[in-house]
Amino acid sequence: MEPDSTQPGRGERAGQGRKSLLGSFQGGVLGLMNADHIIVPCGNCGTRNRIPRARLKESPVCGRCRTPISVSAAYPGLAVDATDRTFQQEVLQFPGSVLVFFWATWCGYCRSLMPVIGELAKKYAGRIKFVRLQTDTNQATASRYDVLSLPTLLLFKNGRQVNRLVGALPREQLEQQLSALL
Repeated sequence: MEPDSTQPGRGERAGQGRKSLLGSFQGGVLGLMNADHIIVPCGNCGTRNRIPRARLKESPVCGRCRTPISVSAAYPGLAVDATDRTFQQEVLQFPGSVLVFFWATWCGYCRSLMPVIGELAKKYAGRIKFVRLQTDTNQATASRYDVLSLPTLLLFKNGRQVNRLVGALPREQLEQQLSALL
């Protein structure tokens, strides 16, 4: 006998199918994120663990095998390099907050902003993902987002662009924009 598709299955909420509960993020650590919790698979046994955001800093462990769970792989403490080919996966399919730094090797302002981006990536590790995209070698993505001046910073939340910052802004102003993204 077929299960009733109108009734939520085991581990599902009413009104949510299995696909929406697990999300469609492929190749990464997180399966689903929302305002209250994230779901992270255990690296040891593969069990998906729901972790409340408020308890992320309490060293979460797997509910099945008690192995410590790392959530930092999803938000590394450094800026990840993206290309035209990887932009979709790194930014648009990422279920959280992302800052994309469009830069070029010949841009002096970009070079001066690079260490600030690195420091902010360390400071906001676990909360915001930082992605760098070199515009000289990845012109399609830069063109798609109308990047006409460098440096340009685009802020994304759950795959949607929410803000654009153009120019080498002071660190304090960047942090103010990042705190609004959280």
